[in-house]
Amino acid sequence: MMETKLTFCSLCESFCGLEVDVEDNRIRDIRPDEQHVVSSGYACVKGTKFDSIQHSPDRVTAPLKRVDDRWQEITWEQALEEIGAKIKAIIERDGPQAFGNFVGAPGGSNLMSPIFRGEFYKGIGSNRMYGTGTCDTMNKFRVNGDMYGSPMRLAYPDVDHTHFMMILGANPNVSGNTLYHLPRSRDRFAGIIKRGGRVVWINPRRVESARTGEHLFIRPDTDVYFLAAFCNEIFLRDAIDHELVLRTMKNLAALQTAVTPWTAERQAQVTGIPADTLRELVDAYLAADGAALNMATGVNQGRSGTLCYWLLESISAITGNFDRQGGNLIGEGIIDFALQAKDDPVLKLGFHRSDDLPSVSGQQPAALLADDILNGEVKGLFVEASNPMLAVPNPGNHLEKALGELELLVCIDWFRNETGNLAHYILPAATWMERPGMPYALQSFVGCTPTPYLYAADKVLKPPPDVREEWWMYTRLADMFGVTLMGNRFISGFFKLAARLAHTPLGFISVPKVLISGMLKQSGQPDFKSMLKNHPHGLRLPDNPGGNFLGTPRVLTDDALVDLGPPDFVATFNERVETLFNDELNNLGRMKLIGKREIKRMNSSSANSPRLVKETTNYAYISPADATKLGVADMDHVDITSAVDSITIQVKVSDEMMPGVVAIPQCWGHEKADGLPHAQQHPGVNSNFLAGDGYNSVEKLSGMAHLSGILVDMTRSDRIASA
Repeated sequence: MMETKLTFCSLCESFCGLEVDVEDNRIRDIRPDEQHVVSSGYACVKGTKFDSIQHSPDRVTAPLKRVDDRWQEITWEQALEEIGAKIKAIIERDGPQAFGNFVGAPGGSNLMSPIFRGEFYKGIGSNRMYGTGTCDTMNKFRVNGDMYGSPMRLAYPDVDHTHFMMILGANPNVSGNTLYHLPRSRDRFAGIIKRGGRVVWINPRRVESARTGEHLFIRPDTDVYFLAAFCNEIFLRDAIDHELVLRTMKNLAALQTAVTPWTAERQAQVTGIPADTLRELVDAYLAADGAALNMATGVNQGRSGTLCYWLLESISAITGNFDRQGGNLIGEGIIDFALQAKDDPVLKLGFHRSDDLPSVSGQQPAALLADDILNGEVKGLFVEASNPMLAVPNPGNHLEKALGELELLVCIDWFRNETGNLAHYILPAATWMERPGMPYALQSFVGCTPTPYLYAADKVLKPPPDVREEWWMYTRLADMFGVTLMGNRFISGFFKLAARLAHTPLGFISVPKVLISGMLKQSGQPDFKSMLKNHPHGLRLPDNPGGNFLGTPRVLTDDALVDLGPPDFVATFNERVETLFNDELNNLGRMKLIGKREIKRMNSSSANSPRLVKETTNYAYISPADATKLGVADMDHVDITSAVDSITIQVKVSDEMMPGVVAIPQCWGHEKADGLPHAQQHPGVNSNFLAGDGYNSVEKLSGMAHLSGILVDMTRSDRIASA
């Protein structure tokens, strides 16, 4: 019998509401939920075609053990016993820091997994945690911690009330959004223009989102000069809200001194944005009745991502556009997660490594993973919901060799991907269709959303018999290791008992539902059951009016003042930016590589979907001017060479591209993925082969990998495309 169930898509931070028709425990149709309180009938193709991933014949549905070159199905009892014994042996011999974890974005969007993962690793004494966050967003968490006192004090643009919005390095119409929740982004940006405002996109490619609003080209990895000059223009005009700054902020002078050398004319030398254009943008920003700024992955992945975000947040703060409706706001979640994270040993800024690189929001630099393994510091690793063989810089022989030397590599995933091929064990995880949940921490706990709301969903499908949720895996391991979860023996005992019984006839307690209900009730909201019954399309919460952050205890710095000039940022800015500027001047004639998002692709699992992926390969997108210079046309092959490696790839010529820039879509390169047969037949080329890893290739303030704005040389090739 057909039944329609409600849920939300967990593939990106938009969390669009879905209606799912289910019959005999199989999805028959997926549609956008017209009544969802925020997405209101919108969902992208990745969510509505998720059935091709959910029911893929290639999915891992039982624990696998690699025996020589074969994969053997084993029981959960055997898997946990053997994995636990190997972890214990590593820790007893080399200490807990020799056993680590690598998590991808899907692992972060799973509300329960980070809680129990963190408790397990804290219990065994390891903070050796890596993740793809250091390939896309950790610079923002570093800035939040230094400026506002906690990595989880996240600001977001008040899109629905602003009259001027400037966005750097983002393409939300294709890729969702970075760290803030904005379904129906095209409509929301169009609303700004409809009410007489402006939307300005600054990007080396005329992205799809820029069809709504205006677009300006900027040379990749030069945003720090644009933002420094923008900030300096504000000081030159004395467009400072001095009363607000004096009352709620500190170190204004340090900020001013840092940006003073960066004039509109000087930034134009490397950014390509004329001085008069920059000044006009400053005029419009200051004149608007509420102006918002945002930057995303394209800027984060440059060599100065932390400094860029510091400047962007500071511009908002000193002009009075921070903590005001129509500007940039700090939300409130159902719990004060930022307060908890401030002193949490896992989430707060830490220096746990043998070098001087930080752990930011619990993550060490992904670009150091190979080195850390090869120098003997890491002997065992869990990889959860990720594929570092595609996601991190320089994944070729370096990372492949390193992962192959691990004593224990365990992948928790839906499929056997390239990283899984190197694993000793693969543990089958539930999809978001097979578990109850809420939109993850940044939306539910931090309130990083222009449209505040709550949503809870039960599982849509029963998982295959030997598929498990991550909370269960980590709880069973915690039980084996004698780890006390949540610092409370009674609560820990309850969770462990629930995990032992979960897949027996006595397993009637759902730990995720219990936890979600507790968090909701603690915040004065309906519990899980009431949410499903009374608010099946979500519960709309009051808009954030602003004026609820600055000058309040929610600023978690020691003196409750926003820090406009964190010493590490100012020192790094003064030491590095001039040197990088000279480097830019010396390389103006060379091409730079950026990434490109595609609406039908998110990660390795989507690459294996026949309904989503039909192209055999990805392409290198270049401007007509560069095509003429190189003597190439559509579908010709080119060799692209960086300081690290070379790839051969086919070209597409597009007037969307800024001259001197090449864009290559990410998450391709599946020629070795025999566990993903459709992806292997549509392999493409992995542009991360051109990015460097190791200590000298990361941004020192946040550990971010340098994945955008990479200097490359390009020549016509007669070879066949290959990674």
